[in-house]
Amino acid sequence: MKEKGHTVLVWSPKGLADLRSDAYLEKKQEFLNGIILLQRLSSFRPRDALSAENLIALLEETEKLKETLMTCCKAAETIAAADSKISAEKVNVMEKALILRKVSKEIQDYFQEALDKKTFSSELAKKWLEEKRKSGSESSQGLDNKVEMLVLEPLFSLYFHLKGSIQTTVIFPDGSIKRASPSAINFLLKNTAEPEKRKRIFNALSASFAQNSTVFCDILNSVTGAHLLHASRNNQTILEYALCQENIGKAAFDAVSVAYWERMPELRKVIRFLGSCLGNETSQALPTALFGTALPHLSCPSHLRSFEMTLQVLEKAVRDVFPNFSEFLEECRNGRWIETHNYSGGAGGAWCSEIPSDRAVAVYVDYEANINRAFETAHTLGDAFLRWSTFRVPYHQRRLSELRCEFIGRLFEELLLRHLLMCTQKPEDRCAILWHGLRRLVINLVQIPFRFRLVERIYAERSNGYLSVEKINDLTRTCWTHFFQDTVADTDQYIWARKPHFYNPVRPHHDFQYTLGFLSANLLIAALKKYEGPEDIGKSILETCALYPYEEIFRRILNIDIEQNEIWKKALDEALLPMGEIRSYMSYIFQKED
Repeated sequence: MKEKGHTVLVWSPKGLADLRSDAYLEKKQEFLNGIILLQRLSSFRPRDALSAENLIALLEETEKLKETLMTCCKAAETIAAADSKISAEKVNVMEKALILRKVSKEIQDYFQEALDKKTFSSELAKKWLEEKRKSGSESSQGLDNKVEMLVLEPLFSLYFHLKGSIQTTVIFPDGSIKRASPSAINFLLKNTAEPEKRKRIFNALSASFAQNSTVFCDILNSVTGAHLLHASRNNQTILEYALCQENIGKAAFDAVSVAYWERMPELRKVIRFLGSCLGNETSQALPTALFGTALPHLSCPSHLRSFEMTLQVLEKAVRDVFPNFSEFLEECRNGRWIETHNYSGGAGGAWCSEIPSDRAVAVYVDYEANINRAFETAHTLGDAFLRWSTFRVPYHQRRLSELRCEFIGRLFEELLLRHLLMCTQKPEDRCAILWHGLRRLVINLVQIPFRFRLVERIYAERSNGYLSVEKINDLTRTCWTHFFQDTVADTDQYIWARKPHFYNPVRPHHDFQYTLGFLSANLLIAALKKYEGPEDIGKSILETCALYPYEEIFRRILNIDIEQNEIWKKALDEALLPMGEIRSYMSYIFQKED
């Protein structure tokens, strides 16, 4: 099957995205049977090591089935986002998961008692209990499941249903008209390079969210209020709560912040440079609508113009660090775990999620033939590869978090960037790649930190009471000026309504993970230039990501202390690589289409 000039891979018809299929219903029944069996067996209170270890195995298999069912719901939502039956099924799975969680807690309590009284002796049970207690003190200082299920998940669904019900109208310079949901229009914005078109798309999006801002404001107040309530119950600030979820200490986080803020003047120079290339004679300030845009007259390099070709390039880019990435791709193809159709009215997207009952990872990539989508594909496949590679780690020991997945995803992007610069011969293609490197630089190191700061301010003000649209807009303008100063001509006023990150049902902060992951990837690449250790460093990186606190990933492999400011300055030096090279291609930047 062909579409837009590239092969369309599709998910297996085994029922991944069809919640009425026999395959899904069988897994659902296995899950329910597992819960019933666990309830019965745990009531007997095993008195020997073998019985205890069998109970652990059954519990972990049932937990894997829960994750599998949640991934199936996510896949179904991708195909039919407006179907409320999917949200109802997801809530039903979460309700059953609460029962499973209660049974797990009862088993943990009994095991602790049995081990203390020496009712039985089992190293496996002892280690399992230690890991459960440890992950419990970290993650569910994350959100209480009942709050997530009863309040935040429905609010998150409401947010997307509201966005889906809005029609945004864009009138293009040639008089043509496009009407679609904000998600579809936002995807169009991300993949449009022509300046006048981008301005019209951006302005239409802003108008749509301005007209509906009151409802988004209500949802945002509810989400932030729930997160604040949970953090306060654990005697934590919102940031402490978020860092705890990612298993990283505040000392390392502060070290990144100090190093990063010292380089902010240099980062603003990058934005001014972009403005000078895209602006007009009267102003070098970059219009907000053009923030992150490609150069309209430079096309996508030929070796990135299809999904399959991009996979081939990516395999070569990561081969030296992750030689078994090809094995992962082959398994994805054979198992039909990758889907590349364009669903949801062209809203775009890319994600991956685990199918632990099959030791597989489902991947969705809505591929378009442009550099931006090629790098998003690399990121998603890097994330998926991390998850797949760590299936060998005992389930209860895995510590995967958003930050770790962002680290490996962005590492794949950085390896792709450097590989493309090394193998691309045409100067106009090199210019396009370097320009994309600058786009990623300002997004990861200026725009996303701005979002983090805005969220911080929203939480701080929300703790004092309800926030009006006017108050949120005022906070947005203040934070925007703090970061961008005079480098951007206007403000992305309704970013707090447009971005779903502000409404995340699990994480109160869904932003610093991107910046920290980006800098961590650059830190690793800088360190690899001088690395003389074992050749299987990629395997070590993946294993430590799954098993240890974030600081230990770098300490164990590279003997690097990420709590030191100077370390992150090296990462920033590496990240600024595109800025140092692109000035050699100025003639291609200013070259216009014939």
